[in-house]
Amino acid sequence: MILYALIVRTKDGMALSATTDFNDEVNRSIKESKRYVKLLAKKASHLPDRCTLYLSLHSVHFITALGVTYLALCDSSYPTVLAFSFLSELMRDFITKYETVRINMARRPYSFIEFDNFIHKTRQRYNKPQSLTTRVNLAELSEEMKLRAPHLLNISDIEPVRNGYHNFNIPQVAVGPPPRLEPLSWYSMTSIFQACVLSALGLYRSLKALSESSLEEYDGPSPSHGFIFLLESGLRIFQMMLLLQQIRYRVALSWFCLVLLSICAWLVWDLRDKWQCSLFVTSAVASHIAVILRRIRLKLPDYNV
Repeated sequence: MILYALIVRTKDGMALSATTDFNDEVNRSIKESKRYVKLLAKKASHLPDRCTLYLSLHSVHFITALGVTYLALCDSSYPTVLAFSFLSELMRDFITKYETVRINMARRPYSFIEFDNFIHKTRQRYNKPQSLTTRVNLAELSEEMKLRAPHLLNISDIEPVRNGYHNFNIPQVAVGPPPRLEPLSWYSMTSIFQACVLSALGLYRSLKALSESSLEEYDGPSPSHGFIFLLESGLRIFQMMLLLQQIRYRVALSWFCLVLLSICAWLVWDLRDKWQCSLFVTSAVASHIAVILRRIRLKLPDYNV
């Protein structure tokens, strides 16, 4: 069963709300386990956004979202999937009722203690799993937990020592699915279409120029120009990839592509009229702007519950 729930502000570990109908004095082991809950709450800002700590008789689970951490102390036999389902329900209702600004402005502990009413009702439901069978799809939850298992903590990571606490030697790894970009706008789609057409044209001109012998007298594109056209087409394709996919340093790479495309346009300036030059330069700038404007999608963690 779920014994205790605590909601804290992640950046400083200040308690915002908690279970008030919980008496840890009747059971010494529960009181000791509750101490680990509070230790985890203070260290939540340095941990992945979903973790589990197994104790001898109990387990502690928590999730973090939008600067708030939700923790639950459960019996060791309580299903992990239900514990995270419980925390996810708390998270969804808490962020609906309280704005982020209000949470950040809170100065006193337990400023949102009235939220305990919802914690109490939700905990009662989850402590009677038979009442959840029609509301929670356990098969989906179990599959989701297999795909995105919580980070397992060791008790030695948070055990207090004489001069403070052990440091958390936990790598900052991404938890959950990789970040996704915002949906493509009409502007992005237009720049992709334009880049595709110009890339195809550049490939055609590069093949044609490379087929000309450098020893022949030829008043037009030479093989050296062919390599420039080929490089230009490759850079446009890479720009499209930066626009479509989320990769590290995508904006910096887009700037690099824009500079190289500008150099390429200058090297073949004499082979194009002013309208063609304007079109190729404008397309490169438009694709670059589209990369900058398409940002990572801001979305709350989805635990499929």
